[in-house]
Amino acid sequence: MPTPPPRQPSETDRRDQQLAAAALRKQQLGERPSRDEAAALRRVMRAREEVDRWKHYSTVPKKDYADLAGRQQKVLNEQAARYGIPIGGPTIDLVAVFHWLHDFLARNARKLTAGDDDDPMMAGCASPWLEKYRREKTLLARLDRKRREGDLLERDAVHEALGRIASILRGAGDTLQRQFGVDAHRVLEEALDDADREIAAAFVRADEAPQRAR
Repeated sequence: MPTPPPRQPSETDRRDQQLAAAALRKQQLGERPSRDEAAALRRVMRAREEVDRWKHYSTVPKKDYADLAGRQQKVLNEQAARYGIPIGGPTIDLVAVFHWLHDFLARNARKLTAGDDDDPMMAGCASPWLEKYRREKTLLARLDRKRREGDLLERDAVHEALGRIASILRGAGDTLQRQFGVDAHRVLEEALDDADREIAAAFVRADEAPQRAR
């Protein structure tokens, strides 16, 4: 977008120019400008600085922009060609870049706030089914994070570990039988059988559970 055109000077502007010129002449002669002349000079200088600043905004050298963006000029050219960002020329108009950026954010607001650009379902229109899908996806992500952090153990791994513990205890039962007789061994075996049933009930999968009679 081009830099806004300069406005036409008003009567006040022309008077400020005259007072500022008088202030400069007095300064050159070593005289002190009047209060109105000094104030007008400050206003004129600020106005010139603003005009110069806008010129700089619209004519930023490509090298300076690359330094500000922290990117190589080759990367900037690739982004300009791929996305249409107005940064492909030898000078950069920051006003045009800012307008492009905010237009891009407005066009892609739904995708950016959905949290998952790879999943088109996350950017769909609101509906009960979509909300349920999003909740399930969030739950799966939370469970995966807990598993990675070690707060959630794999079902099969825990089941196998309990089975190994049971085998160790059964081996200890043989030692009990040799030292204290068959009755001691039988007590441990019965306890382990009860433990096996509890483990099987606790780790049965939903699709393996017997269907209840309706």
